[in-house]
Amino acid sequence: MTLLRIKDKVGSRTYLGLLTAVLAVSWAAILVRWCGDAPALIIAFYRMFWATGIFAALYFRRPAQKRQLNLSRKSKWLILFSGMMLALHFAAWIGSLKFTSVAHALTLGATGPIFALLLAPFLLKEHIDRRAIVAVVLAFAGIVVIAGQDFRIESDQFIGDMLALSSAIFVTLYLFVARMTRGEIDLMPYLTLVYGAAALILLIFNLAANHNLVDYSPRVHLLFLLLALVPTGVGHSLINWAARRIEVYKVNLAVLGEPLIASILAYFFFQELPLGWFYAGAALILGGIALALWEGKTKVGSKK
Repeated sequence: MTLLRIKDKVGSRTYLGLLTAVLAVSWAAILVRWCGDAPALIIAFYRMFWATGIFAALYFRRPAQKRQLNLSRKSKWLILFSGMMLALHFAAWIGSLKFTSVAHALTLGATGPIFALLLAPFLLKEHIDRRAIVAVVLAFAGIVVIAGQDFRIESDQFIGDMLALSSAIFVTLYLFVARMTRGEIDLMPYLTLVYGAAALILLIFNLAANHNLVDYSPRVHLLFLLLALVPTGVGHSLINWAARRIEVYKVNLAVLGEPLIASILAYFFFQELPLGWFYAGAALILGGIALALWEGKTKVGSKK
């Protein structure tokens, strides 16, 4: 009975952490929009740069014996790959917001569960049952309803759509690595190394693009820091934490709540009013999330 209560508490903590993560990452699009004309690669770089500093400071506060890492060569390459995927995700997703609306960019960027569903059996050997497939199909139907109503193959719109869609593929691969390495490295050093790798890769991208690294207003630099603290420090870190405890496709499904919350925020801050079919799509997405998470709790209970 005691073990049963402990498992219930751990499961509830995981889903509460995931909810907090979704609320935190939902502010990312708003903060990016407030950055104005700053290039997408610059915004992505500073987001990772400050996040690396924050987590490195926390990591090095640990006793010396707890800071020792004995990573295999495979894990080192996986961490570097994860950093590359995270860098590409942020560059693509932030770039998509330069071309399209918050709701459109986020709904297309939220198609990660579809890629997770397709790749999980091959990369993680995770079984996907019928209920999970129904949950993903339901959520994907909502994405199609929201994104499809104003989908037009025009220059700027099409570029934004493709950037958002590619960001979903990158973030799914990034989450797979978090789950694959969970048995060899703790979350804190893992995030420090991955964020650091992403920052270094983005710095190289910015130097190659000849972007000015520092000539931005104090307000914009503050926004860079807030992106690191809230959507990254709180949001993405809790997403990584959750990905180590439950299946990746469930984490991705929960993160589908981000387009809904961010679209509401965009209405209040930028007067971006979602079109009529947005609400029908939102209901489908929330239904898919609820089904996936309820199914996850049922499975935990059956194993007790």
